[in-house]
Amino acid sequence: MPKLIKNGDIADNLYTWQQDSEAAASDTAIVPMTKWLAEKESIGPVAGIWIDAGEGTEALADVDLNQFAVIGIHFPAFVDGRGFSYARLLRERLGYKGEIRALGNFIPDQLGYLLRVGFNSFQFNEDVNLEKALVLHKSFSTAYQGDVIEPRPMFLRR
Repeated sequence: MPKLIKNGDIADNLYTWQQDSEAAASDTAIVPMTKWLAEKESIGPVAGIWIDAGEGTEALADVDLNQFAVIGIHFPAFVDGRGFSYARLLRERLGYKGEIRALGNFIPDQLGYLLRVGFNSFQFNEDVNLEKALVLHKSFSTAYQGDVIEPRPMFLRR
């Protein structure tokens, strides 16, 4: 079974990332957001949806997101920062409480920043050593700025 980093530990990946919009949905599938939105009446149960870069979160404004166990955000390249904004919007504006998973081409060096905007699981490409990535998971114990986890900046926490 493939592995990922979830909540600070290496864990089994229980869900299948359906990258092809023609792939069959199932209760363990993470399907494209556009597919789910277009077929939600007939698609059947899915574990979650994934948002591609450039799609945004606006189409989910009237959706009960907490019906999904996981929402994935795809990074087409590690230099594409739109996924950071999507995660923060899911947490703060849309009130999503479940698992937000980074998918695709991001790098272990970004873990600290991804955690601060609301990600809690990371499905790396196969060539990434998860043991080494886990070391970067909690490289800093305190951040000066506010974030999704602790919105108050350091000077207000004293």
